[in-house]
Amino acid sequence: MKRPTIAGRLLLIATLWVVGTLCATGWVLDTLFGRHVDKTYVTELDRDLTSLAAALEWNGHGQLELTRQPADPRFERPYSGAYWQAASGTQSLRSRSLWDIDIPTTIERKIPAGDADIRNGPEGQSLLVKSRRLQLTGDDAYVQITVALDRTELRDAKRSFRHLLWLSLGILGVGILGAVWAQIRFGLAPLSRLRAAVAKLHGGGDPTLQGVWPAEVKPLVDEINALLKRNHDAVERSRRQAADLAHAVKTPLAILANSATALPGPLSQSVLQQVDAMRQQVDRHLSRARAVGAAGAGGRSVAIRPAVEELARALVRLHAGKPIEVSVEGNADFFGDRQDLVEMLGNLLDNAWKWANTHIRVTLVSQESEIEICVDDDGPGMPASSMHQAMQPFSRLDESVEGSGLGLSIVRDICAMYDGVFELKRSSLGGLAARMRFPAAGATPSQR
Repeated sequence: MKRPTIAGRLLLIATLWVVGTLCATGWVLDTLFGRHVDKTYVTELDRDLTSLAAALEWNGHGQLELTRQPADPRFERPYSGAYWQAASGTQSLRSRSLWDIDIPTTIERKIPAGDADIRNGPEGQSLLVKSRRLQLTGDDAYVQITVALDRTELRDAKRSFRHLLWLSLGILGVGILGAVWAQIRFGLAPLSRLRAAVAKLHGGGDPTLQGVWPAEVKPLVDEINALLKRNHDAVERSRRQAADLAHAVKTPLAILANSATALPGPLSQSVLQQVDAMRQQVDRHLSRARAVGAAGAGGRSVAIRPAVEELARALVRLHAGKPIEVSVEGNADFFGDRQDLVEMLGNLLDNAWKWANTHIRVTLVSQESEIEICVDDDGPGMPASSMHQAMQPFSRLDESVEGSGLGLSIVRDICAMYDGVFELKRSSLGGLAARMRFPAAGATPSQR
């Protein structure tokens, strides 16, 4: 499941706010424009009503007549969309544009602006209608004057405005969200820098987080640096205590071993075995303590190939009676303490030398997320069922071969301290392949 991000949350909140605000703004502007257009048309109807009222009068025979035609030529064209009608009792006058019909009296709905209403007109037209009931000079009878305009232009104007409005608001919204995204990226940039600084720290860079940080991030950086210092001090203290323990314990063990030689044969052998077991336990735990310290305190990038070649030359002198060819393929760098690397390689090469016939191959592979070290020999190999047991402390599958049984166990422990993986498998050379994999320097947790 993908975890939500701070940037995603901020962008989601901004998106909801921008979309909600723009939608509300669009609705308000659309409503206000619609009312403004309606009011404009109603004002035009009022002018026409006033003009008609001034042009209507009672003649000498008591008949209603129009003394002059309205200025708008649309009243003269049939079904032009502009209509007027005047009625009093049985008398009725209407514009030529109405031809031979009357303005409908059925109201579809009312318009809030100007006391107007909407009615269905001729030719399927939707009419904006306004009426006025008044008395003309010369007679007490009331005259109902009605003026109507086709709403086609009005609706087209609203539709055009609505289209441009939402298009503009849409473009504005995209622009605002783009600016918000840029602001979020810029605002969260210090967190990306902090992540890179921590990766650099883990990759063997500065022992503390360096640089200039914003006021919001500075307390976090200070806390991390304080934690790193406390951790470093604790590790150094533990390593010094481990060294003191080694000195304090090994000296009495050496005295016990020398004293045991003066004891009778069986008793001397028993004491020497126990002393040797204690020495092995001390060596194992000191190796683990040193590995924990080095892995916890951080390290530097160490070239692996020169270390392998140096160990190979030492083993040639140590095992002068058993010549073995050692080939090294590839290059890689180990992030950590050089002594830990030498101890792991030394144990693996020494073990391979004891079992190899003529050839040992060391393969180094460097990838973006991890490095791999593989030590192959052409010896008799090991049954798959025994590989797990071989990595346990004091495990010796063949008592005829000299050793303490700690070598592979120490390699496994040190490898685990560096978040690595140690495994045994069948080698393509016919013997045993011991493979170690470690995270590359600067690899993110997701890549490990």
